[in-house]
Amino acid sequence: MLLTDISNEPISILKNSSISDVIKKLLENNLSRLIVVEDGKPAGIITEKDIGLFLFSETTNQGLDNIPLAKIMKPILFIEESLSLQNSAKIIIENEVSSLVVGSSTGLKGIFTKTDLVKHYEDNRLDQNKVADYMTHDYVSTHTATPLFKVVRKMLKRKVSRIIVKDQNENPVGVISFRDLFRISMELGNEEGDSRYFTFDKIRRGFLSEDGFGNISLARDVMTKGLITIKFNQNLSDACKLILENNVSGLVVLDGNESIAGIISKTDITKAISK
Repeated sequence: MLLTDISNEPISILKNSSISDVIKKLLENNLSRLIVVEDGKPAGIITEKDIGLFLFSETTNQGLDNIPLAKIMKPILFIEESLSLQNSAKIIIENEVSSLVVGSSTGLKGIFTKTDLVKHYEDNRLDQNKVADYMTHDYVSTHTATPLFKVVRKMLKRKVSRIIVKDQNENPVGVISFRDLFRISMELGNEEGDSRYFTFDKIRRGFLSEDGFGNISLARDVMTKGLITIKFNQNLSDACKLILENNVSGLVVLDGNESIAGIISKTDITKAISK
C-alpha cells in the first residue's frame, strides 16, 4: 500500500493572505490546517493551533487583516509515498506534528494526517489492543463556572488547543477549543465594523483581562456542548470508529465507576501504529 492510497488532496491558501483569511477559510471548511502556496508551489503549512497559540500569547496592535500568514506558518514535512505507515507515524510523533505531505516542494501528491492513520487502524487492525493500553491519563480540564480568561490562560500555559469542561459533579459536559475562540473573535470583529481597522490586541485583552468580557463570560457560555465517551476496556478499534463517526480529535475515557480516567486521541492511536 502506498501512502497516496490513503492520503487526501490538500486545501491551500496563498502565502500573501492574512490571518483573517486563514481563520475564515478554516471555519468555513471545518478544517484544522491549510497548505500555504506561493507561485503555485507549497511554501508552508498553517494550523488552527499555530494561530491560536500566536494570537492569544503575542501582543500585537495589528488588525486581523494586517497580520501576514507568513509570520506564523511552519515548514512542511515532506515524505516519500513509499514510506511505511509505521515510519510515517513515527515521524509524526517525533516531530510533534499532525500531518505530513506526500511529495516534494515541486509538487504535492497528497496530505497525510493522523485521521488517515485512525481510518487505517479501524479498517485493518485485527488485534485486541484496549483503550487502556494507549490512553493518556493526563488531561486538561476546567469547570462550567470558570471565567473565560482563566480558561484561555490555562490553554496557553499547557499549550493545548482544547480543554474539557466539567460540571459541579465532575462530569464532562463540553469542550472549548481555539476554534470556539476564533468564532467569538470574528463575531466581535464584525461588531466593530470594518475588520481592517479592528485590532486583535483589543480582543486578546478582552479574553485575558479580568476586567473585560473574559471575566463576564463563563466556560459554559463558550463551550461546545457534549463529549463523546468510551470505556477504558473497549477495543482501540472502537475508539477509532467513534472518533471518525463524530469527527472529533479524541474521546473521554471512563473507568468502571463512570469517572474520567483520561483521554484517547488521534495522537495516542498514532503512537500505537508507530510501535
